[in-house]
Amino acid sequence: MNEQIILNPISDIIRKSVSVTKNKLIIAVPFLNSFAKSIVNKNNSINIKDKRLITKFDDSNLTTFDLPTLEHFLDCGFKICYNNNIHLKLYITDKNTFVTSSNLTNGGFENNIELTVKVDASNFEICEQIFENLWIESESSLITRELIDQNSDKYEVLKKRQKFERPKVSTVQDYVNLGQLDIQKLIDKIFNHKEDYTWITNKIYEANKLRNELINKIKTDKFHRTLYFAPEGHSKRHSNLFHNLSYGVESNLASTGMREAQFESLFTHKDFKKVIDFLIPESIGLEPWNLSDENQLYNFCLGVFDFNIPQYKEALPMRMASYFYPEYFLPVFKLEHLKKVSDVLGINKDPKSNGEKFYEYNLFIKGEMKNIPFDNYIKSRMFYDIYYSVELYKKMKKEKDFELIKESYNRDWMKRYLDRALLFLEEIKAIEN
Repeated sequence: MNEQIILNPISDIIRKSVSVTKNKLIIAVPFLNSFAKSIVNKNNSINIKDKRLITKFDDSNLTTFDLPTLEHFLDCGFKICYNNNIHLKLYITDKNTFVTSSNLTNGGFENNIELTVKVDASNFEICEQIFENLWIESESSLITRELIDQNSDKYEVLKKRQKFERPKVSTVQDYVNLGQLDIQKLIDKIFNHKEDYTWITNKIYEANKLRNELINKIKTDKFHRTLYFAPEGHSKRHSNLFHNLSYGVESNLASTGMREAQFESLFTHKDFKKVIDFLIPESIGLEPWNLSDENQLYNFCLGVFDFNIPQYKEALPMRMASYFYPEYFLPVFKLEHLKKVSDVLGINKDPKSNGEKFYEYNLFIKGEMKNIPFDNYIKSRMFYDIYYSVELYKKMKKEKDFELIKESYNRDWMKRYLDRALLFLEEIKAIEN
């Protein structure tokens, strides 16, 4: 048999070679994914005697950590070793040996520009010996069902982390024209407002200590549900995340308006560990999030909403994000609020899903407030000053009586923001005294 040079696609050629081999099917390839199931399956491999695969087992990329595909090869009767240094791509059957640039993926076999050499008979033994040497080097690193089970949490997090592509970053248009209300003047008034934030910074210090203690426990200890919630009468009732958010220092900094039942529904749900694995990937041995990278920030924002848990729809994903990463997210827990402020500040985007909205509005507002030398807890107060000032202005164009407007709000903290909003609007002469 003469040596043969083959360009993509090679799927049919390799598949046919697999279907007629009886004694051996041995493969060395660093990257593979579910496409491999269309090339090798139980039907075309069940009677092959020697079935071995050498690949990578590296949690930096799903194509080197595709646990379902590796499990598929185990189901087909393969012995699998991993070697994270391999780069060669070698496919050997009884009668054919292929040395190629093609990974065992759809791109490698179909779409990419790749080059494959079907070697002549004189090189069969050389290629087999290369594989055998690599197998001996790697055989202490077996991929087993037990190893796959041990890494299933990592795989679930990686799927979410690599699931989404980031769109173009938001652009800014002029501030929205609201008649007499000069948005830039309002913003300047709010941002330059002389206010003593000492009591807040003291609370922030306490909050940061508690957060870091919790994160260290998450990273070093096994998952314990009582770190997050404990019912009345439990010894841990007053030393968990729920109590901190609802009654502790966090509640003083950023009240959520959420009921205990909502927190309990999340923190006691069977899938809540998956949320923590995603939020703090170091707890399962993955690289931490780098949310300064906009691609990772986008994946994080979409992924944090991507859990099918009752009550975990909008406020709780946002609260979890802002709690664990307060330097990246304002503690604002309604997407509608983020949207309204983004709109008046001039965002030029129309995101659709909750995750996209969370990403776009937070990134935009963070950019608009980047020069303010305060923590995000304080910036969130300024954010709500803008929100309630605009809302009050619109309502007072229709209803002149401030006290009646204020009476329509049922939360004391909302009324306090309205009092401040009235002062801001009067000082910039957007409304009459």
